[in-house]
Amino acid sequence: MEPSARVLGFAPHVRLASLSLDPSLASPTVPNSLHAVLESEASSGVEELYVFPAIFEFNIFQKQAFAESIAALRQQHPSLVVHYDDAELTHPLVVHAFAERIIARLAGTNVSPNRVALLLVASGHGDDVSRATSYALMRLLWERLSLARGEVAFLRHPTPFLAIQLERCRREPYLWVIVPQLWGNDEHADYLNTILDDAAKSNPETDEWLHVEPFDDDPHLSAWMQQRIVRLWNEKRSKLEAKQPSAKREPRLTESLIHAPSASFPISSLPAGDVLPDLTYGGGLIAEIREPDALAALLQRIGLTDDRVFVKVTWHGYAPGTFTDAAALDTLLTALRGKAVIVEGHTSSRNVGDADWDWETESRDHRAWIWQQDAEYRRRTGIDEVMRRHDAQYVNVTEAFWDGQCVPQDDVIAFLNESGITLTEPRLASFVPTVFWEHRGAPFLSFARFKGATRLGISNLFGLIPDPLRTEWHGPNITYFAQICCDMAKIVGAIFRPYGLVESLNVAVRWNRQGLYRTRWGNYDLIPNPNLVALSRGFATADVLASRLQGQDIRRSAFFDVVANSLGFPDETATLPISDELIQRFV
Repeated sequence: MEPSARVLGFAPHVRLASLSLDPSLASPTVPNSLHAVLESEASSGVEELYVFPAIFEFNIFQKQAFAESIAALRQQHPSLVVHYDDAELTHPLVVHAFAERIIARLAGTNVSPNRVALLLVASGHGDDVSRATSYALMRLLWERLSLARGEVAFLRHPTPFLAIQLERCRREPYLWVIVPQLWGNDEHADYLNTILDDAAKSNPETDEWLHVEPFDDDPHLSAWMQQRIVRLWNEKRSKLEAKQPSAKREPRLTESLIHAPSASFPISSLPAGDVLPDLTYGGGLIAEIREPDALAALLQRIGLTDDRVFVKVTWHGYAPGTFTDAAALDTLLTALRGKAVIVEGHTSSRNVGDADWDWETESRDHRAWIWQQDAEYRRRTGIDEVMRRHDAQYVNVTEAFWDGQCVPQDDVIAFLNESGITLTEPRLASFVPTVFWEHRGAPFLSFARFKGATRLGISNLFGLIPDPLRTEWHGPNITYFAQICCDMAKIVGAIFRPYGLVESLNVAVRWNRQGLYRTRWGNYDLIPNPNLVALSRGFATADVLASRLQGQDIRRSAFFDVVANSLGFPDETATLPISDELIQRFV
């Protein structure tokens, strides 16, 4: 529970309860039964209870017993608040846990995946939805591991019954891996072993198949439970905040501030006109935003007053807190005076499940599927609803490139040369959508999140490369990557009026090897509501300030060495003092 405590801000009191398969063991008189544990906690005077089923598959009785226990508790203790969720079997962490156990079991066999088949064994004693979920889990594992076949069998349901399915599998020329959809060695695990032993006696070749043990303890499942705890807690907090009285009727406890090098000043008290020079770091601002009106005031003062503003978001995946989520986007679009044109490209990390084709060479052939994944991402995250509410448009740079709707490379190079701009990688000039070209001179805002010393507004422009898999463009080292990002900044800065905004309006990322959340870049924790932004005309100044706020010495950064040489930024941006109190919010 320690990772949860770091995010929640307190150490939760945790107890385990049993939801037995046997109805006679659900009585409140049976020690450690769910009913008994709930009653014990309620009688101890707690005001809130959170219940998280650690079960891969409810049977009909368990589901009924669970609901009845919660209902009885609420009836006997009306003032007690009970929150609970459901176990999502196809959650990425659960799928990953199963996949790693299969990979570990296959280690050392030297058998090609196209000669291996998966048999997922579930109890099947639930409803039709739970059995369908078992098929969904099998499909995700089969696709992720690129196995030859995938099948499902049930222990407590006749279609298909495990013994019959084993006979069918025996006729197939594969090495079968039998994976129980079980958590712990219960009576279902015993029944499974009995059926497998009987099958081996009748058909000795099945004894050579690989068996994966049921889960006992697994770090991925622990992280899954921790995510559920934090999510349910945050949902509860969000509901409470929504019920708070109107801010007009409450005394102002905090104000939106500009944090200048010498002191902090309320944004509401600033005189009309541009932001005063002595409040900035070489033209860049550090501000604490508590309401959209304050952000609107700052955006207008730096010149973002046009009827149309291009906004490059960062939608690289589902990892909580690392992407431009609905809450942050809603705050920005509320603050903008004009309509937003949201800009992003496809990426291989935004899809649900794995694809069995090569992202580098075959993506365009599967563009319909990729577009569906893109739409599903926006739907699941609530981003679509925010865009509809603000009447925002969406430009997908990958789709524009595939449709041939990009400006000829030679025209872009000639345009850049007129401004004295040269690129390290001229191929990037072929990725300018025609719609960008038609709106030259419009404002372009790189809208990035606080999530590392270099993963900021300039790195955000890397997503304007239309390839869904951009491995080639990352290059051999950070210097190459930085140069590619700076080249994109040069192109965008020449076509548009560039602005940088790095935000922590509702959350920020703190990288931590033992963190609760996990991505392909490592583990991390979330910092709730730092409420700070770094804002500037041009991209570089906002990034320098955001990096310094996260404790980075940019004079020792290979990335910012390239930024300084390619884009430049005022000396005072890197040297004027920043309050330790602000830095501590991230460090």
